[in-house]
Amino acid sequence: MRLLAVGLALVFAGFTLLLLAPLLSMGWPSRVEAAGAACVVLFFVPFCFGTGPPEVLAVAVVASVALAAGAALFMWLTAREVARRGEGQGG
Repeated sequence: MRLLAVGLALVFAGFTLLLLAPLLSMGWPSRVEAAGAACVVLFFVPFCFGTGPPEVLAVAVVASVALAAGAALFMWLTAREVARRGEGQGG
């Protein structure tokens, strides 16, 4: 039940961020720069890549690595909980 609450909170935070980002950028005249980055893990080896200006790209790659590490931690915690519940059922 706690995972459901965490998932719904993350979805709500994502929608809130999507709604607030354009509103916040309208108030101040600024030049927007964008970059894209991603990490793919193959056989426990992460491959990170991206495109965009070097200053923004570095932040995007670091954020991508942090999100990949968070996802790995979440999967490990979930697998550990599933294994613990399976032991209690005698299976």
